[in-house]
This record gives sequence, C-alpha cells and structure tokens, in this order.
Amino acid sequence: MLALIEPVFVLIGVWGLFAAIAPKLRTEIWWMRVWIYGRLQTCLILLAALLLYLALYPAGEIGNATLLMTYAVALVICALDIWPYLPGRKRELRRARPGMPGTPLSVLLINVLQENEDHNSVLARIRDSQADVVFLSETNARWREALSPLEADYPHTYLLDKEAHNGLLFYSRYPVSEVQERYFCQDHVPSLTVDMDLDGREVRLYCIHPRPPRPRDDTQHLDDELMIVADELREQHRPAMVIGDFNEVGWSWMVKEFKQHAGLCDPKRGRGLYNSYGAQNPFLAWPLDHAFVTDDFRLLGIHRLRPCGSDHYPMLYRFQLTPA
Repeated sequence: MLALIEPVFVLIGVWGLFAAIAPKLRTEIWWMRVWIYGRLQTCLILLAALLLYLALYPAGEIGNATLLMTYAVALVICALDIWPYLPGRKRELRRARPGMPGTPLSVLLINVLQENEDHNSVLARIRDSQADVVFLSETNARWREALSPLEADYPHTYLLDKEAHNGLLFYSRYPVSEVQERYFCQDHVPSLTVDMDLDGREVRLYCIHPRPPRPRDDTQHLDDELMIVADELREQHRPAMVIGDFNEVGWSWMVKEFKQHAGLCDPKRGRGLYNSYGAQNPFLAWPLDHAFVTDDFRLLGIHRLRPCGSDHYPMLYRFQLTPA
C-alpha cells in the first residue's frame, strides 16, 4: 500500500519545486508567474506532505533523502518570500507617533467585482470607513449609478465606467487640481493620475488596475505599466502613492523591482500579509490590493474590512503626511 502512494509524494515534491522556482525566473509567461501568489498555501501543502511522508517512510534511504531535500528546498524558497511580511520583521514604513504633526489621509480600495450586485454592502463599507479617498475598480455604468449617493459626501470625483472589468471610480474629500485618464500599455485598460491638495501640499496618486496573468494574456503589460509609473516617480519630488488592485503580490520580483526603482515603501512589510483577494474562498487568498507610498508618509493603520459581495476584501489604509 505504501509503495502505491509513494508516487503521490514524489509528484507533490516536483510540483512544489516547480511552483517555488518558476516565478523567480523573470519570465512574462502567465502559467509560470501565477505560482508566486499562493506562497503561504504552497508552504502549508508541502509541510503537511513532508510530515506525513516522514511518518510513513524511513528518511535514511537514498531515494527518500533526495525527496526530502526537494521538499526542504521548495519550502525554504516559498517561506523566504513571505517571511518579511510576518509581524515583527523589519518594517519599511514607520508608524506615526502620537501627537506627531501632519495631515491625515485615509484611502479605501475596493475591487467591487463587476458582476457583484450587492451595492448596499459596498456603500456601507465606504460610509463606515469614513475614508478621505475611495478608489474602486471593475465598475461599470450600473455601479456608477448605484454609488451616485457618494457624490454628496465626496465633492471631488472622477467616474470612469467601463465594461470588461476595466471601470474605475475615484472619490476624494480633499481638493483635486487635475486628473489624467491614461492608458499606459493597453488601449482598453485605464489608469488615473491624480494631483491632490493636502493642506497646501500637492500629492500625486497613481490609481491602477492592470490585467492579471491568465491564458492568452501574459504579464508584459503589467510589468511595463509598473515600470512606466516607477520611471515617472523617479523624476518627481513630491509626496506620492500608487494604489489599487495590482493583480500582483508584494513579494514578486516585479513589484520589488518597481518599489525600489520608484522609491516606495510597502506598509504591510513587518505587519502581516493582509490577504485582500479570496473573500469567496479563504484558502485561495493573497494580497493584491496595495498602497505603496513615498517616505513622506507615516502609517496610522491598515484594516481589512468585512466582505461586500466581491471576491476582494475592502482594504483601508490610514496614513499621515509629514510636514514639509
């Protein structure tokens, strides 16, 4: 019986090693990149299989030792990716001290899921959050109409309703001097560049929602969009943030390169994973909704709000802009 199930452990080991290494190869091929998402889940599967294997088979045999080494290498690679995000690790963005002067800025991100019809839950999350800025993605004309009551609370808006999961709605309590609707890499995938006034200081927001890696849609457009934004950020010297559903996790080589090139901080590092995708399937959950900021900001808090009918959780980021 044990001989019959041993090939299953071999297959798990081979899969684990492939899933660990493939997304590290700086490729644009979607079926290699997607394995970067579920690092925690891959670790849990490999660890469970490893413990079961050790209980069933002697570790001293050469073949078994080789398989155990395969498990160990895959586990280490995956664990090292998520390790910097665990609570207690080194943080990239400092926390605001009590009584510290500055201007508060809270940002709420929700990928509403275009097919979702629970408009009231989304409205409730927005109102309960009392966010200064709200950025919604996957919003079509139905969503724009359903959320029209928000316009009474948010005097500065840019409402771009589109089909095919490409709509964007932006709401702000702070004055907005300019909004640019931009198409960085694909003529059907918009992004917004927003210049906003925070108590006399101009802050630039990039609001993005690149397409995810999937069949017939590799990641070149996602990678190119991030690097175009990073290049622009390197050339400007004002407080800035890049927000939205990136369809990419913070530990991917692409996002790490983007942050380093742009000079941005990830407030989640050292504080937790904050999985934002997976509201409909908690096991297949990973953090896709980010708010990366320049070091002009300090963190007040990160909150994952209750589900609202979407496959994404609402994410509330609370920052404080330090004095010039």
